[in-house]
Amino acid sequence: MEPMASHDIALAGMIFQEGGANKRRSRTVAKEQDMDQATVEAFTRRLCNLLDTEDFFGRHAELSKQEKIERLFLASTEDKSQSDFNCAVSPKVRLQVPLLFQAVAGVMEEKSGAIIQSAAEINGEGFGRALLYSGRIILVIKSLRAGFPFPFTSQEKAIRYGVSCVEEGLAFLEKYNNMTALHGSFSLEG
Repeated sequence: MEPMASHDIALAGMIFQEGGANKRRSRTVAKEQDMDQATVEAFTRRLCNLLDTEDFFGRHAELSKQEKIERLFLASTEDKSQSDFNCAVSPKVRLQVPLLFQAVAGVMEEKSGAIIQSAAEINGEGFGRALLYSGRIILVIKSLRAGFPFPFTSQEKAIRYGVSCVEEGLAFLEKYNNMTALHGSFSLEG
């Protein structure tokens, strides 16, 4: 029996060594230098255009893009702490969610040439979802739990999140187009 027991212990040691190799991957945070600058500029421009449509009387027309995003889009730290404290989403956050995903859809349209739609909703407690889709293809789906990652208080974080959504959606669209190039989109049904 001893040889069998020592064999099992040796196998267990191999399993533990292999298990150590399967460490949890940490999320890589893309710095602004690592992001595609053309995508950053397109996302900033689209977001500012959407903010301009909300500014009916042109009160903020003279502001630069950065100032416009800072004043009209970003939530203050007081808004963030208040929504964290009482578990209610501020009106600023309820405005941020659809605007951000509309800007992402616009950039994806520019880059892909396909018609991209966005549907984003968030309830008063901060739960919701955002979809970016083209026809029947869902390109990006994000679940919002307790408002996370909203509200954005930093312009860099908002742009980084928007650019990552653009890249994710375009990568999926390219993968889908490659998979359906031979037999068409109906080949994936069933």
